[in-house]
Amino acid sequence: MNMSVYSDRKILELAREGNLIGENFDVLSVTPNGYDLRIDQVWVSGNVISGEAVIPAGTQFLVSTMEYIKMPEDAMGQIWIRSSYARKGVLGSFGAVDAGFHGNLTLSFLNASGSPVTVARGERIAQLVIHDMSSRPAESYGERSGNYQGSRGVTVKGRNIL
Repeated sequence: MNMSVYSDRKILELAREGNLIGENFDVLSVTPNGYDLRIDQVWVSGNVISGEAVIPAGTQFLVSTMEYIKMPEDAMGQIWIRSSYARKGVLGSFGAVDAGFHGNLTLSFLNASGSPVTVARGERIAQLVIHDMSSRPAESYGERSGNYQGSRGVTVKGRNIL
């Protein structure tokens, strides 16, 4: 198998089948080579906010995605911050989305700007780029560790923090 990035056609095909994006798929979030993830809940300063959140300068915040991801067993994802947020001074730190992962993603950001930044439910904040793997893993995410398998909302250490 060739290792390659999923195109918009493959993303749309999988989504129509109920795969890749299992819930809250939005065709407007499909890009030529990825899918823009949207904000659902925001955790900032110990509070979970489901609408609009003002992030103070120098503050870390966590975001759960509206999309419920159903990563195929033979693919993995990389997450990239959208440049519109990077230009506002927001930094993001993300890991890979493992083969076989199912759940809402929790993404970590830092408002590194000198001013407050507003984020709101439904805004596109990061792009998911999906790669075919050279072969299926010996054990998928759910079989190997699965700490966040089936996660909903903002999650830390395998627990929802609501």
